[in-house]
Amino acid sequence: MRNGYYIVLLAFVLIACLPDPLPVRNVPSPENTVVIGSQNLPEQFLAIAVTENFNALEGGREDDYEALIRSLLIDSLEITVEVAGDIYELQNPDSGLYVGTDVPELPGELYTLSFENPFNERPVTATAELLPFVGFDTVDIFIEANEFDTIVNVSLKLQDPPGPNWYMSNVQLINEDFDYDVNPFTELFTDEGQDGELIEYDFRVFFRDYEKGDTVFVSLANISQDYYEFLDLRGTRRPFVGSLGEPINYPTNVENGLGYFHMHIPDVRIFLPGFFEVESNGIDLSILVTDEDEVRGATHQKL
Repeated sequence: MRNGYYIVLLAFVLIACLPDPLPVRNVPSPENTVVIGSQNLPEQFLAIAVTENFNALEGGREDDYEALIRSLLIDSLEITVEVAGDIYELQNPDSGLYVGTDVPELPGELYTLSFENPFNERPVTATAELLPFVGFDTVDIFIEANEFDTIVNVSLKLQDPPGPNWYMSNVQLINEDFDYDVNPFTELFTDEGQDGELIEYDFRVFFRDYEKGDTVFVSLANISQDYYEFLDLRGTRRPFVGSLGEPINYPTNVENGLGYFHMHIPDVRIFLPGFFEVESNGIDLSILVTDEDEVRGATHQKL
């Protein structure tokens, strides 16, 4: 299961929307530097992806994305994270991916990422605060299937703590062959007007080519205002962490690099294949529900 986590993390941390080539000339190439993407999974699992930036004009929709990604990943860096006076060295289990399974979750503490930039041999640093955990009260999904699209509908509830809060929910589809959707879906929302209340929030995930047998990951995280604004500037419903070629006008908290280092404690729910099909106004609704024993046993049990 840990190898599966690595695959999902690479999808989350590495994939970016590459623009179509533009008919322009004499555009100066950006200075080579590192781009940081980060992600967290429950149980003290931190993942950092490090890539080289690239000229956005060099990447188009017809390019080989996998080959491009692999060519930009940076291996063999000595990366550490410091928190509460202790330093943890991250491991490098896959190309460009660095993980720390022993980094503790300490809400309210500052985490400092450090390593040497291989392009200019100067330190790269970034600092982020770990905010308190806010999880699902409930979450349900169902699929609308019609002749044009399969739409994943997410309906969630959460108990909002007092004070202003910013939230990120992500949806990722993985098929039976463990191939993942290259564009994880991100939904951003706040507690504005509902401070300290039980928030009910619904959203829809379009154009994800859902098929029976797919597994659906849905996560929720309490994130900082700065990271929320970073994601919002890039546009919601786009890949939520990392970028292979961050434009220099995007905000960043990375010194001597690009991208964004952030820390959060996610609540992740896994919806395994299990269907109860009904007809509603001529539309097939395939309703998925979670079962904790099913998740632990990694079985695909029909409901």
